[in-house]
Amino acid sequence: MPFTINDLQDLTRLLAERPEWLREVRRLVLTEELLSLPDIVRSLAAAQQHSEQRINELAEAQRRTEQRLEELVEAQRRTEQRLEELAAAQQRTEETVRRLVNQMAEVRGEILEIKIRDKAHAYFGRWLRRVQVIPFIELEERLESQLTDDQIIDLSLTDILVRGRPRLAPADGEVWLAVEVSAVVDAKDVERAERRAALLRSAGLRAVPVAIGGRIIPQAQALARMRNVALMRDGSDEGWEQAYQAATQS
Repeated sequence: MPFTINDLQDLTRLLAERPEWLREVRRLVLTEELLSLPDIVRSLAAAQQHSEQRINELAEAQRRTEQRLEELVEAQRRTEQRLEELAAAQQRTEETVRRLVNQMAEVRGEILEIKIRDKAHAYFGRWLRRVQVIPFIELEERLESQLTDDQIIDLSLTDILVRGRPRLAPADGEVWLAVEVSAVVDAKDVERAERRAALLRSAGLRAVPVAIGGRIIPQAQALARMRNVALMRDGSDEGWEQAYQAATQS
């Protein structure tokens, strides 16, 4: 018997009245995949919602991370700025300390120079008889015909000029000492003593270079031995005989 429109209408009405028949028809007509499609769609929708929620959480975490990084960068910048300020302050402090150390060294050197002037015989009596400290002004006129103006100026800066007769050879006559005084004798002190004694010898005076200090650095000591400069410190001396011989033979 052919299936008519009326039969279809009756079937539709019966299926609407009997949901269990409708489910059975669906099961017969549709595949399992199609039947499970609504559940799949719902699962996908839930997964999509979960993904979007997770993405939002990750985005918020990223935003907080970037904000924290900005804060760390700013903190690093402030730290570096502070370190630069501290380094500059440290440098200023070190420069101040160096200046103070240098000033103290100059003061100690000046005090030592005054002490040597006042007690010249105690310092140089081991080398000379009739020790006298001679002001440069007493030599100036004598030097003018022998030295240039620059040489005279250099010689006038000698810390102490001493005159006496050598105990090693009193018959040799008068000898002069070109004395450089420093709290710490360095190579420059040795060089100045040598140069200024040489200027005195150029002017016709027998002169021995001498460097005196509370301390003598090793480089200065080695240079003094090489250049025949007598040294004195803490009541002891070295190199006088060699310096005297070199000065009187030049």
